[in-house]
Amino acid sequence: MNSRTRTLWLPALASLTGSMAWRMILQRSFPQSQTLLNHAGLPLTYQLLWLAALPLFGALSVQLSRRAGGDRLTGLTAALSPSFVMIPLWIALATRMSHPSPRQWFGLLCGVLNWIVAPGVALSLGAWSRLSTRTKKNMNTHAMNSRTRTFWVPALVSLTAAMSCLTISTLCGLEPRFVARGWATYVVYIPWLMSLPLCGAAGAYLSRRAGGERLALLAAALFPVIAMTSLVGFLTVIGKFVYAKPQWVYFSMAVLFGSILPGMALFLGAVPFARAARVQ
Repeated sequence: MNSRTRTLWLPALASLTGSMAWRMILQRSFPQSQTLLNHAGLPLTYQLLWLAALPLFGALSVQLSRRAGGDRLTGLTAALSPSFVMIPLWIALATRMSHPSPRQWFGLLCGVLNWIVAPGVALSLGAWSRLSTRTKKNMNTHAMNSRTRTFWVPALVSLTAAMSCLTISTLCGLEPRFVARGWATYVVYIPWLMSLPLCGAAGAYLSRRAGGERLALLAAALFPVIAMTSLVGFLTVIGKFVYAKPQWVYFSMAVLFGSILPGMALFLGAVPFARAARVQ
């Protein structure tokens, strides 16, 4: 087996298999009932039992990766694989919403919280305890290439942090500000916008620490806006989003509130790290 298989794929498979097997056991041990939060798949008590065991699987995968010679970032990626594999699924579910409404978006955010964010936090807690273990001697190869370390991982951190802040602010009752105008309604997520500089700073810091260029750093910090703009643009093309007339006015407002303002907030957090990043 090559280095990538030993340090990333096998530990990631151990984390994914362990977490999904434990969840299947819990699902088969109780009758189906209404969950506290939408799309959790488990009642609250069993959801907490599942999350309580995830640090063990995160620690196991990191231990396997480190013993095989993997670096810390590789071990952490392997530990978080159960959360990573769910991201494309929930993106696909978002694109299949027939008539997007606040209730459907809330269900989508709850699903992201229960399947991506909360498991990711639990797995990280277990992984953190094993990240300081030493790797085998004379093993200097990195399982992840430079683009993964400087862009993809920081970009996923920035995206996950932004979605977590939006979910938490919604669950805490920090509702968006609705501005009624004509036949449509403008929505401004002021609490979320205030938290985005921290999300952008997290992505920019990780990219700079991995040796990323200034362009990669900014792209990682702005990835939440890039991803959501691409998703909404795709939904608009396939007819899931219909703008009220005059369409150019409401389209401009959507771009302003959904892309420009969040992008400026993320950029604000990335600026201090962009100044110190190397330029090639």
